[in-house]
Amino acid sequence: MDLIQFKNTWEMYRIKFTVDGKASWDNFWALKDINFKVGRGETLGIIGENGSGKSTILKLIMGMLKPDRGRVSVLGKVSGLLELGAGFQPELTGRENVFLTAKFFGLSRDQIEKRYEDIVNFASLGKFINATVKSYSQGMFVRLAFAIAIHMDPDILLIDDTLSVGDEFFQRKCIKKIFELKELGKTIVFVTHDMNMLQRLCDRAILLKEGRMIKDDLVRNVIPLYTQMVGIKEGVGTLGEGDLKAVFNNGRLFINWKDNLLTPHSGIYTVLRLMDKWHSSIHASWEVEKNGGDELVAKGRLYQLGLTQIWKMKMADAGGIKLDIELESEESFDIQEGCTNIMLSNEYAQWFTSLEKGKFPSLSEQNREWYALLEGNAIRKCIGAAPGKNSGKNIPSPIFEQSGCMTHTYGQVWNTDYFTNSRVLQYKNVGLQNYSGNEEESRVYFSGKILIGTPDIDNYLYELRQETVLSGKELQLQLGRGQCIILWNGNRLTKANNGSTSICANGKWYFSESAHWEFKKENKNKIIGRGTWQDLPLVQIWEIEINKDRSFCWKVDIEVSADVNIERQYARFEYSENYGYYYSDYGRGKFPEGFIEHEIDMLQRCIPDGLVAFRGRDDSIPSVALEFSKELNNFAKICNSDISKRFREMRIAKVQPEDDMRFSRGRHPCFKIGVMLNRDKALPIKESVSILRKGRLRFIFDKGRGRIYWGEHELTRKLGLYTSLRSRGRWHDSFSHVLWDAGENGGAIECSGRWLDLPITQFWRINLKEEDLIELDLMMTVDKEIEADRLQTNIMLTENYRDWVTDKDRGLFPSFKGDIDDEWEILRSHTNGNRGKNGFVGVIRDQKSGNQLPALKFFTQNTDRGGCLNIVNSDLYHRGRILQYLRKEKMLLPGEYGYYSGSILIGK
Repeated sequence: MDLIQFKNTWEMYRIKFTVDGKASWDNFWALKDINFKVGRGETLGIIGENGSGKSTILKLIMGMLKPDRGRVSVLGKVSGLLELGAGFQPELTGRENVFLTAKFFGLSRDQIEKRYEDIVNFASLGKFINATVKSYSQGMFVRLAFAIAIHMDPDILLIDDTLSVGDEFFQRKCIKKIFELKELGKTIVFVTHDMNMLQRLCDRAILLKEGRMIKDDLVRNVIPLYTQMVGIKEGVGTLGEGDLKAVFNNGRLFINWKDNLLTPHSGIYTVLRLMDKWHSSIHASWEVEKNGGDELVAKGRLYQLGLTQIWKMKMADAGGIKLDIELESEESFDIQEGCTNIMLSNEYAQWFTSLEKGKFPSLSEQNREWYALLEGNAIRKCIGAAPGKNSGKNIPSPIFEQSGCMTHTYGQVWNTDYFTNSRVLQYKNVGLQNYSGNEEESRVYFSGKILIGTPDIDNYLYELRQETVLSGKELQLQLGRGQCIILWNGNRLTKANNGSTSICANGKWYFSESAHWEFKKENKNKIIGRGTWQDLPLVQIWEIEINKDRSFCWKVDIEVSADVNIERQYARFEYSENYGYYYSDYGRGKFPEGFIEHEIDMLQRCIPDGLVAFRGRDDSIPSVALEFSKELNNFAKICNSDISKRFREMRIAKVQPEDDMRFSRGRHPCFKIGVMLNRDKALPIKESVSILRKGRLRFIFDKGRGRIYWGEHELTRKLGLYTSLRSRGRWHDSFSHVLWDAGENGGAIECSGRWLDLPITQFWRINLKEEDLIELDLMMTVDKEIEADRLQTNIMLTENYRDWVTDKDRGLFPSFKGDIDDEWEILRSHTNGNRGKNGFVGVIRDQKSGNQLPALKFFTQNTDRGGCLNIVNSDLYHRGRILQYLRKEKMLLPGEYGYYSGSILIGK
């Protein structure tokens, strides 16, 4: 049964004009020959441009207007949300106006009384219901009017785009109530510009243009035509091919597939944030020009910013739209961030990216804000959406694919709030700094594609990944946006910026992650990437090639187009914190368990050549080793990041002389780096700790120092048994800046230590000859001539020893002095006359103290002229008793030297 019938209905305004002092009349038609019917329980949406007569239809149904011709038939009670509050008496209270207005709808006082509490509760006015309406705010006024109209139990409800009344909470309540009336089978006629709400509420739509009815059909069939017709004509353009049609309409791009609108609400649009204020492409003034049949160019002017956005759109080969967006500005300023958004219907139930996939959560009234579904700022080549597998919806999957831009760009998938009720695919640009003021120059804001109807999504994603992927049996490299991600059996080894580069040119830093990159796969084992920056006259070229299943080579060149000063260049790999050990030919060790507030240079030096390697805390990840080119002036560092980043870093620097920092036109090699995985044989990362035991005697060698135990008592302290030499006024110790390898051979400890700061290597052999006798044999090789005036072998013992002894005499240790420099106090010295086999210095137990420390004697078999045995008292800081063999030299020439040979006797 039809409740509303329009038949040949006209409605006309007669307007008087005055031209050159003469009056004339003209006729303006609000409606022209309108014919339609609305059945019981039907929901009808009326849409059209401003001035098309949409609201006039509602007024005709309400009886507020009479048609000039034809007739309007209405059956049933009508309630209208048109001019909210019309008829309110300002001097009356809210309560009095409820009863007065309800009488206009034909309700008796008893009927009004029954509904009064519901009306008041819905309006949420509280005690203000008893205040005069003239004291109400605009929000309170419309909330009361809406509450009255919605509770009149109409057969027909008329809504004139009034769903934005009141605050957000009240809007949600209004929408919920309207949907309840729809479920009750009420007839609803809805005038709106909101295509998203139209799709949610209405089954059928009428499109009006200049007072004429253009189309009366299902909503999904009317909206695509609406997107082409509404708006300033200069800002509208269309593209199409087969089932795919795209409409650009004044800063919004709408995608239609088989006459179904896939992008409701605001369609595809951009927003920019400057000085903490957002500016949308919808607010720009647009002009569209068509370049050929398959390309549109739209220019939108944001006058308040002095900025122009240029959209270039054309049909893509793969079935979709190629979209390039550029910016032109009249003055320089920083854009904090910018977004390119695709609004999608909530019929899409699943999302996917080039890295992961998942399901869209359902939207409920509790969803009051947009919320992101992806974690982190990973590089995502594409983002997309798909309908549910069992949804029965015949809609294609849109894919939003980026092909690169000049800034940090991150893909994100959103669920909107309940009111908007949409899914969103978004690419966000962060830090669009330093736009120039030259209008002749433009800057890339976004470049990519919107693909529609891709037949095999899984295959598309696989092929997309393979374009920038190199794979061995276990090793895999993923390249994109200026980064190289290393994976091993599918597990990611790198993190943060992964493998990346940076350049300091003309006093400004440029990072590979912020460049515009294009990658080309030369063959299955090699990819070449080219990265450019907006204001830097060079191209950085990466050549990455997998050589074997467990290694790859990374070459970095620059191709300069105009002379440029380059002060510094870096290449770096940032690895997971699961790597616990580091190694180089110039130092090695264990990374700290935790991270602190600042970065740590683990060796405090640059590494000029050889391997740099990391090993995991366990066997769950492979060791990684890096070799670099000495010929290219490359130097390495090993760093531990700060607590916010939490990674281990191999950093390679290209060091240029100050007079060679000007790079001319042409191609220049910068880095050549070989990376090898699981090279355990090349990573002698040991703890450098060895232990010997015999009876109560125990000796521990630990990275260049020895510790002596007798039963449970340690006889040594702090520095223990160690060597030291002085060169050019500076002391160098065996436990500082020395790389040691230690092991056992025939029951003895054999170890070698390479000094990092001196051309010296020492070789130690320690053997427990008896249960109370330690034999020591120390050798030294010198690679090149070095000045060294003192060579020492020392045993630092606990301060609990109070008496010293030699083969000639004995004495007491004095108190420690606090003002002694590196020349500690020598208490007794055996000169050349006492160098024999039986000569010794030692300590003995203090009988009065009652401690259980055994006597200890230090012998030497060295007969070198100038050597002597000393008894030394340390300073107040070290608090140790020292037994020492000292040899004085002036110059060490390349060759092999006996450093010390002797023994330590304990307990006798």
